[in-house]
Amino acid sequence: MSYLEYTRCDDMTRIIFNADDLGYSEAVTLGIIKAHTYGLIKSTTMMVNMEASPMSANLAKKYPDLYVGLHVNIVIGKPCCHSSKIPSLVNEKGFFNTKERIKNKIPLNKEEIKLEVRAQVEKFKELMGYYPTHIEGHAIRDSGLFYGIKEIAKELNLHFTDIEIDNSGKIINVGKNNHGYELPEYPDVMYYDKTADIEYWLKDLGNILNKNLVEMHTHPGYIDQFLLDNSSYNIPRAKETEIACSKELKKWVQNNNVELITFEDIRKI
Repeated sequence: MSYLEYTRCDDMTRIIFNADDLGYSEAVTLGIIKAHTYGLIKSTTMMVNMEASPMSANLAKKYPDLYVGLHVNIVIGKPCCHSSKIPSLVNEKGFFNTKERIKNKIPLNKEEIKLEVRAQVEKFKELMGYYPTHIEGHAIRDSGLFYGIKEIAKELNLHFTDIEIDNSGKIINVGKNNHGYELPEYPDVMYYDKTADIEYWLKDLGNILNKNLVEMHTHPGYIDQFLLDNSSYNIPRAKETEIACSKELKKWVQNNNVELITFEDIRKI
């Protein structure tokens, strides 16, 4: 019996199949839109401080079935706060340099991060016309970023990705986000880089089908020069886009009683 022929008969698995990094670049945005229009992506999270952010917001508004949350970015580009308010996060030219600081074991100021998270929430409202109902962080695993997101989420009663991951990709802490939302589980194996393959789904490498509600973070996108110059995760994004649109994955969803939902669908109150 092939993987595609296997049909799961027990309770339904609900998956938030989220595409991170809307707005990173024009090509990344177009790939995410393709993965939504012709594929299975129903949810995305947007960077609001990038040059492609206004284009991305305007394009996303044309797809009312695409849920858009906030992808807090303190890694690349310029901040939404004035750089003078967050000196521990930027270089002398006003660009984020947090990865360099973390690499050199220079601490980031968590209260400055909180200021920037709040500024990005406000920028999201400016671009989209409403406040996000879900926020999460981009790329770095810093306790200050986790703190800033959690504090602003508590302040505004938002859902947030309540999980800490070490540098190897291993989950080291899952919190208890009870801000009126169900608490998702996470795949046992993250869908990223070498595991971002159709076999991940067909062999259920993340043990997804044994969970009731799963929050999946994925990175579909197309490739442009900005992405190649600024991100180490570039070529695999095109592969993720094709997988999200593939007949094999659509069949897997159908055969295994999977429901694809968004963060808005897990709101309880």
